[in-house]
Amino acid sequence: MTPTGVVSTGLVQAPGWGLSTRPWGIDDAERTELLRALRFDWFKWDTYSAGHFTMIPEIMVVPEALHREVVEAVEGLSAALARLEARVHTDAAILDRLGIPRPLYPLLAREPQRSLQCARYDLFPCDDGRLMVSEFNEDVPGGFNETVGLPHLLGDAGRGCRWEAGLREALVAAFHDAESVALLYATAFSEDLQHMLILDRWFTETGRRTVRGSPAHLTQGRWGRGSWARGPWGRPRILGERIDAAFRFYPGEWMPRLPNFAVWERVGPGLPMMNPLRHMVRQSKKVFEVWREVMADDPETLSLLDAHAPRTVPFDPARIPEWQDEQPRWVLKRAFGRMGDAVVMGSLVTPKVWQEALGEARKKPAEWCIQECFQVTPLEFEAGRLFPTLGAFVVNGRFAGYYSRAAAQPFLTHEALHVATVVQDP
Repeated sequence: MTPTGVVSTGLVQAPGWGLSTRPWGIDDAERTELLRALRFDWFKWDTYSAGHFTMIPEIMVVPEALHREVVEAVEGLSAALARLEARVHTDAAILDRLGIPRPLYPLLAREPQRSLQCARYDLFPCDDGRLMVSEFNEDVPGGFNETVGLPHLLGDAGRGCRWEAGLREALVAAFHDAESVALLYATAFSEDLQHMLILDRWFTETGRRTVRGSPAHLTQGRWGRGSWARGPWGRPRILGERIDAAFRFYPGEWMPRLPNFAVWERVGPGLPMMNPLRHMVRQSKKVFEVWREVMADDPETLSLLDAHAPRTVPFDPARIPEWQDEQPRWVLKRAFGRMGDAVVMGSLVTPKVWQEALGEARKKPAEWCIQECFQVTPLEFEAGRLFPTLGAFVVNGRFAGYYSRAAAQPFLTHEALHVATVVQDP
């Protein structure tokens, strides 16, 4: 649930992407019923926010060739991130550079490498012919309800088209060997609860027991059976319920603030969890800053970075005059943030706001980085020209469906609009 777009204001339509749009093709009564179903059957309560519809009543059509390129990109990036994580999750110097809270270092070091992953990578079709990604949502990637709900409600994808909405099946399969799953989320946020409710349904429909709660509810009972009984404590519990695995929808950087963090230090590394805390290596917006350096001997990774990653450099207070002079070229980012609260695009703010943001970063430079803008190719919708992103879910390293969005400004935050996405068969 972090901001995705870090792009410049270029509005030139670049040829070659082949993206197109078409309306939902339903009348007013059908649309009213669809929205009712989204709210009550799919827990998508925020179909309207601040008086505005949060979805575009159109479908974005992706050519098969572009779809294959998206799949290849996100699966390749996921594998490359796993290789990076394996190298650095015990390296305190690199974790420092990534801005990961130091109390988490022992947990990251002790967590085994597991396949459990639910991520979303937002790919931007750009004027230079590249699909660019500005960060990786490996912590709390939202959009479950719309990704599966809209294809179900809209039905037929259209002549020669198909939905790619396999997220439910991928997540259920990932927990095939767990009888009881804890759904851990930030309980103060209703938008997080709606994600947990849909997961709850999917898991219980396939015979798993679930318990919803906060990471603050983790305890460990005395005595137990199996591997959890090797020490003086038994299996982990959430609200008194024993659990085999967990789905974490709670920002990793918040974990050290938990009142039961000592329990997490003891129990967390042994708990199969999607997503593990070591994925904070991938979540940090500063990952591009260290990636090329750490993986200099990995040509596959370097090729992926050339194809999809913007130039990112450490925040150096000595370079502030340069960044002031080249304001439209740069984006200022904190290592961790939520819904755009720590991202400032030079091309979209006044010189005064940009100067103030650089001054704020100067106070704690290790927490910030500077990323180069890239020009996203706009797409024509009935509502006008918007900037799209092809959001691709990745579950256990494999593509698992689209959560695409578009916005009037070249900066995608919580105000960006969801757009249902289909693939055009060749």
